[in-house]
Amino acid sequence: MSKVLSQINNFQKEHVFSIASEEELLQAFRKRDQKKLVLPESLKYPLNVSSYFTWREPSGVYTYLVFKMPNWDLPRGVAFKKTAATGDPVGGLCSWCHAYGTSEDIGMLTVNMSSDVSSSYYICQDLRCIEKIEDASNLSGKSPEKNISELYHKISKLFENISSYKPD
Repeated sequence: MSKVLSQINNFQKEHVFSIASEEELLQAFRKRDQKKLVLPESLKYPLNVSSYFTWREPSGVYTYLVFKMPNWDLPRGVAFKKTAATGDPVGGLCSWCHAYGTSEDIGMLTVNMSSDVSSSYYICQDLRCIEKIEDASNLSGKSPEKNISELYHKISKLFENISSYKPD
């Protein structure tokens, strides 16, 4: 078990970053997302982040994600909007971490690309994907490195899609 834990810790050290101030955190988000931002009240700066930073605003409508790949100059942030579930609760599989859960756990989160275009992702509504990968790996006795690497790739693709989107 300790071998797996040391592999987890060694792997995560590759994605550690710091946010020096509230202004720097705000600047990580696109202008359209900054308008929706509700920052947690208890943040202390500098904010040292391992892997990524996420939080929900009090109403639960928006979930925020701040992420930085090692080759990026600055961290990037995005505001996800929770899509209201209709009908009876059902189970689902997160497309990022492959965790299974109810519609309370896994659901459709959308990112506004423009005023009339959005992208949707069927993922963990609390964005705790990395913790779920680590928990599953600890239970199975396997290294999480491959799954964490795939998660980082999927998150970086989300940000590539956002930054390369050009409205017609």
